[in-house]
Amino acid sequence: MSLSRYAPHRIRARYLRAVKALPIPAPLPDPVDPKRLTVLGRAWISGRPIVFGTLADAPRLWVAFHGTEPSLIGYMTGLVTGEPDLWVCDEAHRPWTLEGENTAHLKRAAARVWFDCRRDCDG
Repeated sequence: MSLSRYAPHRIRARYLRAVKALPIPAPLPDPVDPKRLTVLGRAWISGRPIVFGTLADAPRLWVAFHGTEPSLIGYMTGLVTGEPDLWVCDEAHRPWTLEGENTAHLKRAAARVWFDCRRDCDG
């Protein structure tokens, strides 16, 4: 037992921060085609080219690998409130998102793209 009466609260707070940092699984029965995305921004994360885009049919900030064969990673939510969440649609990419700081880098890059687009589009 800890001598601090706030220890359980601190442990719960750290646990919540750790859980919120994880990508959320979100398998889609009919995933979007990354080739159809209107690209809003790009980033390099862990040596891989990433594109952030949107579709009129599915208005979200989608995240995909860019290259010879684009591959959908998932989408971002919570950008407006400043607490982005990564929803991973393809389980094959989940291990990559969990490597090192990849999820955190994706969230920061998505927020940058989101707010740049808002600034440029809204004026």
